[in-house]
Amino acid sequence: MNLQRLTYLVIAIGAALWCALILLPPVIAASADSMVDTAALLYALFRPVCHQMDARSLTVFGEPLAVCTRCSAIYGAFFVGTLLYPLLRSVDKPVMPPRWLLLVALLPMLVDVLPGMIGIHDVSTATRLVTGAIFGVVLPFVILPAAIEGVGQLFTRSTPSTVHQKKGMSDA
Repeated sequence: MNLQRLTYLVIAIGAALWCALILLPPVIAASADSMVDTAALLYALFRPVCHQMDARSLTVFGEPLAVCTRCSAIYGAFFVGTLLYPLLRSVDKPVMPPRWLLLVALLPMLVDVLPGMIGIHDVSTATRLVTGAIFGVVLPFVILPAAIEGVGQLFTRSTPSTVHQKKGMSDA
């Protein structure tokens, strides 16, 4: 297996594990009283990355996921986008998309959050899911090429000027 495919595989497995860890705390909390401490530890693991407001979280077995609805959508869609990546782009010769694509993907979330903060419109579970998913599914198309190139530069003797200079690849 070449370095590019290995890098992709590590990121895909990491995304799958991250999503599984988001689902695990409510499953553990609902399954056995003796495992409540384990569930609490897993919830604490996600506290630095999400506000974890119960009212803004999806539930499994009556227990909230480890992150809120929008974060769940972002992470879940990131995993889906990662799985779609090799079907739409080459893992062996990744091309960095234009940076504005990430801003375009972020825009629906901003349009949902900012007016909601000042009371112009009601932010709903559906809008949190949709806007988070839009952003999350685009992220792998930015992160994977950068990660594949970065790992390639770390583990090869090629100089940055010889590594995928076409179509905006960075010198990172």
